Amino acid sequence: MDKAVRGSRTGQMNIMDRSGHKELTWDTEKLEEILEAQQTFDALMRKGYTAFGSKDKAETKRLVREFDPTMEEMVLVPKTVGG
Repeated sequence: MDKAVRGSRTGQMNIMDRSGHKELTWDTEKLEEILEAQQTFDALMRKGYTAFGSKDKAETKRLVREFDPTMEEMVLVPKTVGG
């Protein structure tokens, strides 16, 4: 079904961590959910995470430096430490 016909879209943030990963979703038409997702994104970026995302889940992910609520999927990866 076409996304425009379906109505509101949902964004998804997959956050990789020691437990595996956590998932945060938001409705692109609900400001409160967008703000929560943006706060989470900003906090993780300050901790050194790297973000990748795409407007459509099927697209190749690209490096993301700022939160974009219209992205359908994001993956946040913690800073890796060599050793």
